[in-house]
Amino acid sequence: MRQLLQNMFLCGCLTAVATAQEAVTVKAPSDDLSRPVSSVIDQIRKQTGASITYEDPRYVNQSDIEDVTDAVSKASDPGKKHGPRILIPKGHPLTFVYAPSDMKSPNSAKAVLERLVREYALAGGTAFEVTQDGTTLHVVPNQALDASGALVHQSNILETGITVPPAGRDGGQLLQAICDAVRSKTGNVIEIGPSAPGDYLARFETRDGIGNVATAKAIADLLDAASPKAIFDWDLDWDLYYDPADKSFMLNFAYAGPAAGPKQAADSNLAKSRKAVRRTTLSNQINYC
Repeated sequence: MRQLLQNMFLCGCLTAVATAQEAVTVKAPSDDLSRPVSSVIDQIRKQTGASITYEDPRYVNQSDIEDVTDAVSKASDPGKKHGPRILIPKGHPLTFVYAPSDMKSPNSAKAVLERLVREYALAGGTAFEVTQDGTTLHVVPNQALDASGALVHQSNILETGITVPPAGRDGGQLLQAICDAVRSKTGNVIEIGPSAPGDYLARFETRDGIGNVATAKAIADLLDAASPKAIFDWDLDWDLYYDPADKSFMLNFAYAGPAAGPKQAADSNLAKSRKAVRRTTLSNQINYC
């Protein structure tokens, strides 16, 4: 019995040591806390190859916004006194500990991200939620302060259902048409950032339209259809950032590739299965109007 108890204790210690060795700590940079959740997500993407998108809340309360005009002007134009103010989101410090092996399956990865956004909200940050589309996870706003300071629900801009009529377009033109459709439906401006895969989009041509499809799905389908599948083994995810100054969004893109983080925790087979699930032709996913 004594030997059995010793063996059980030893096994428990070894398990605890293995778990501790596997745990990875990621932190939002202390010199830029404008988007700590997005910063941590980007590190997780790079370490595990997980497919994760991110969307900013629409910041309207002054307690969630920081004016950095003076700090920026000191470096660029010390004499600047007038002109538009430079506003950024005001985030909170964020340190997160996770096990990369938990990112191997979509369900366990979703649980990891749900814990991330829960811990950030408990620390005083904006409330996000995590949704799932196949093997891709979306971190989107859930609640934020309105102008009066009341905590209110915020809808996910990229869940907006849009319609784009059929026409001859390349991929870049279709992406712009998608953003224009969101503006027509909601009044929210979405600009396309310089990280968009312009070469791939320019080579893709279609006459298809989009009929009452969620914006996020329309973007994902376009990216899947436009990517050179024979050589492009990475998913292309996005970060939708909100500018509190001009009240518009910027659509940026990030590559989710093979795991590059500690212990090579992500399973390369997951990336292959993700491609198999999401990779379909545009004609199968984007409907004619």
